[in-house]
Amino acid sequence: MSAGRHSLGELLRSELQERGSHLGASSRFAVPGHSDGAAADSPASCPTCGAPVPEGFRFCSQCGRALAAALQPPPEGTITILFTDIESWTALANVVGDQRALEVMRDHNSIVRTCIQRNGGFEVKTQGDGFMVAFASARRAILCAVDIQRSMAQYNRERSERDILVRIGINAGDALHHEEDLFGVAVNLAARVAAWARGGQILLSGLVRGLAGPVRGIKYVPRGRIEARGFAYKFRLYEVQWREEG
Repeated sequence: MSAGRHSLGELLRSELQERGSHLGASSRFAVPGHSDGAAADSPASCPTCGAPVPEGFRFCSQCGRALAAALQPPPEGTITILFTDIESWTALANVVGDQRALEVMRDHNSIVRTCIQRNGGFEVKTQGDGFMVAFASARRAILCAVDIQRSMAQYNRERSERDILVRIGINAGDALHHEEDLFGVAVNLAARVAAWARGGQILLSGLVRGLAGPVRGIKYVPRGRIEARGFAYKFRLYEVQWREEG
C-alpha cells in the first residue's frame, strides 16, 4: 500500500481519534441525550477492546464501541437478538471510494445507535458494517428495527446519492453472556434470519412474532419456512411491513 493511500479501517480509526467526543455531535442523526460535557458517562477503558478512553470520549478510538451504550447492563434470561448489516457494502465502498465510504459508515452507525438507545436496546458489538443488539422485549426489538429502516429511508432521501439499504433479522431465546458477547442457538438463528433478509427488509422468527403480539402500525407477512444451516428443522419466517408516518 502506498504512503498516500489508507485503508477504510485506518481512516475510521483516524477519524475517531481526531473527533473524539465530537463524533456525531453535530449530526442531526447523533445519539440524543449526550452533550459534549458528559465526560462522566464514559468509562476509563473500553469494555470491548480494553483501550484507554480519554475524558469526554463517547466512542472508543480503537474499535468504535459506543461507550455510553456499553454502560447499560445486558439483558438476562430469554432475550431478543437483532442483527443488522448493509446490503452489498463492499461493492458500494469500492464504487464510492474510502473517504466517502467512511462518511457513510459514520452516518449509518450514528443512526443505528440512536435507534438502539431510543428503543431500550443493548449494543452487544459491531461487526464490520453491522450491529448485534439485545433487547429484553421482543416488541422493543421490532420497534427498533422499524425505527432503523425509517431513519435510513429518511437519510437516503435527504443526504445520500446512493441508497444505503440495511438488512435486519430478529430471533428470541436464551443466550449465554460471556466477555461482553452473547452466545447460543438463539443468537446463531438470529444471524441466519438476517442473512435471509434483503436490503430494507425486516425478517423475524415465528417465536418473536408470538412474543411481541400485535404492534400498532406494522403488519406481519408470512414468508414461509427456511432451512437454516446447522439446524435439523425448519423455521417459520415473517416480514415486518411498516408504513411511513404521515
